[in-house]
Amino acid sequence: MFPQLEPYQEKRLPDNQIKHPIHCHMEYSPPMNRIANPHFHDAIELLYSFSGSTRVFVSGQSFIMEPGDLMIINSNEVHAIYAEEGDHVNYIVLKLGPEVLYSTSRSLFESKYIVPFTMAKSSPQTLLKQAEISQTTIPSTISKIEQEFSAKDYGYDFAIRIHICAIFLAVLRHWRKSGISVGLNDAINDEDVQLMRDVFSLLETKYTSLLTAKEAAHHCNLSYSYFSRKIKNVTGRSFTELLNYVRITEAEKLLTTTSLSITEVAGTVGYSSTSYFISQFKQAKHISPLRFKKLILHRA
Repeated sequence: MFPQLEPYQEKRLPDNQIKHPIHCHMEYSPPMNRIANPHFHDAIELLYSFSGSTRVFVSGQSFIMEPGDLMIINSNEVHAIYAEEGDHVNYIVLKLGPEVLYSTSRSLFESKYIVPFTMAKSSPQTLLKQAEISQTTIPSTISKIEQEFSAKDYGYDFAIRIHICAIFLAVLRHWRKSGISVGLNDAINDEDVQLMRDVFSLLETKYTSLLTAKEAAHHCNLSYSYFSRKIKNVTGRSFTELLNYVRITEAEKLLTTTSLSITEVAGTVGYSSTSYFISQFKQAKHISPLRFKKLILHRA
């Protein structure tokens, strides 16, 4: 059991030779040590292990990262990191703003590939084991990033950006080859992607209110029936399911970064009923809000 530390939200990425929106560093830790207490940030975070055994809590789930494994922590996912027993821990940390994965034109075409990593808990895998990725280009690309970061030759930050994009492409291709759905319909067009941007912008600003699908459809200048069908077709979820997803994601942050009670958290994120909030949280996370809070704060 590690001593309890106060959770926090990262206001910005730590200073580094690589300027924001990309941060890169090597993490070293003795065994049985708390490396990072519960926190979240807008950045997408990649962890690639070189040695030791690391326990990573992500949105209430516990993962063991071992040498050769890759962790993908999505934007705004609550996470905490601990070194387990055994060898000293050594892993590379890559934090990047979602905009790093876009071209300078921020093409809508690219958006459908990036959405799974910018929506908390929407990507199909958090931990990719060494056996899964050993035949992909990921290990060699990580090695190139490490070399660029160590040598700091001219244009190394640009080179690292290119290599990061290559990692995400390799992950997406691995998922597709493995038959793993990334949660978005491959047939979506630019109009669909723009609609999803509008919908999530609305959800992010209005999730605490009594927002309905009819109001969202009106906001998007679409009929209720067409809007509902389109949302379901593009995301595989109903508007209500998306609303609950946003509320639960925000609840995760409050549970680990504030002293609010379960009832207060429920009301803050837009639920009028605590029991309904608990049932929705359990359905989404397969764990109760209270158990989630204890697990990630106390490493129970």
